[in-house]
Amino acid sequence: MKRPAALEALSEALTRLPGIGAVTSERLAYHLLSVPKTEALLLADAIRRAREEILLCSRCGNLDHVDPCGICEDPERDRGIVLVVEGPREVLSFEAAGFRGLYHVLHGRIAPLEGVQEKDLEIQKLIDRVKASGYREICLAMAPDLEGEATADWLRQALSETQTSITRIARGIPAGASITQVQKSILADALEGRRGMS
Repeated sequence: MKRPAALEALSEALTRLPGIGAVTSERLAYHLLSVPKTEALLLADAIRRAREEILLCSRCGNLDHVDPCGICEDPERDRGIVLVVEGPREVLSFEAAGFRGLYHVLHGRIAPLEGVQEKDLEIQKLIDRVKASGYREICLAMAPDLEGEATADWLRQALSETQTSITRIARGIPAGASITQVQKSILADALEGRRGMS
């Protein structure tokens, strides 16, 4: 017996979400059809509302309900430093960690195997922004993996002519980790980024 076309379409649409494969999308599709109709439509309405109300900040690329976003408009921010992150989720993480400067969201990272090149990201916008604003520091906060390192290196080279200090977030050993299980590159970064004890 063939599945109804609407169920097939729903399952197919769910596979487009990150981390959702065919088995999970099928399970989610059947779940959405088994809960009360109002519950399923609440999810649909939440998606519609988010797409209609959430805006992309024209300055930094963050998500907010206003443009420019609340962070860009906050007069209490340190306007001399910009933290460059891969996506809006990282903004929330750095906010929780207490960062009080400005941001620039790339909306991805250079990943040639996935077909993502520098032209696909908000890199030119960052370069133009740095040239126009004269920040004292641009801190690159990409993930410490192959694509993150490639993106950070590309940005460092692209911004080298701006006379702005280019920094990279420090990396170290995660709390509770065993030193024998930590990658050599992380250990090297932990040694290089060491600081005095007070």
